[in-house]
Amino acid sequence: MTESEPAQPETGARVVGDALAARLLAARRLLCEPGIDQDMRLRLQVRYAAICTSLKLPSADLARGAERLDRLIADAELSRRDDSAAPVYSADNADPDSGSRDFL
Repeated sequence: MTESEPAQPETGARVVGDALAARLLAARRLLCEPGIDQDMRLRLQVRYAAICTSLKLPSADLARGAERLDRLIADAELSRRDDSAAPVYSADNADPDSGSRDFL
């Protein structure tokens, strides 16, 4: 008896996954750059870890994960450009709903 080959993901899903993986890598590299306040860096890294963890779940919503990643990247770029304290929320996430985990 031979083992069956694992099912290959559809081409479209692979392309979306590759694009998301590239953006996750870009976000990680952005968080490693100098110029971000240490407190803000810690907050951003916690959000990054939460995004990565949520994307690993079987019920992961890739669209929502991508939106959260976009907000994280925007906040990281803002905090890198601005020497003063960057806002905790990006403009599109000023008032998170009760189920949101983007409050860190």
